[in-house]
Amino acid sequence: MNKLIGAVLVISSCSMLGFYFSSELKTRIDNLKELKKLLILLRGDIEFANTPLPEAVQTLSKRHDGTYKEFLENISKQLLDLKGESFASIWKKGVKEYLMHTSLVKEDYALLNQLGDSIGYLDKTMQINTLDLYLEQIDRTISELSESVKERTHLYNSLGIMGGIFITIILL
Repeated sequence: MNKLIGAVLVISSCSMLGFYFSSELKTRIDNLKELKKLLILLRGDIEFANTPLPEAVQTLSKRHDGTYKEFLENISKQLLDLKGESFASIWKKGVKEYLMHTSLVKEDYALLNQLGDSIGYLDKTMQINTLDLYLEQIDRTISELSESVKERTHLYNSLGIMGGIFITIILL
């Protein structure tokens, strides 16, 4: 009886692990889409409203209710405090503190940090061009993930179940 209970627990936990990884992939796509929307709004504020970057981030933090709200509020607060820190350091600190709970991966964090490095000290035209470049990179990543999400989801789920069965057979 104990072996049967153990086998069921191993198979179900491995299956749940596979379902977790497939869910994380879908959540990553959603997080990237949300980030894309935010950056489009930021770009619009900078380009059409001629809003300086700190005020544009502040406006965006007030209008947004989602995964990135706390991140934007923190950056906005630090930018308006005028403690002499560069935008890049505030941005990197915010990414490290407030975005680690998201489903983004190392490559996404690296691109976000590069965006913070490039956008903080440039003039309006260069900020817009930098945002456009980053939006293209996000689009490319989203399209690549969207193309492979069905196969990868199926793979993660199958590997979880089969891995659980394999471990159970070895243990029995």
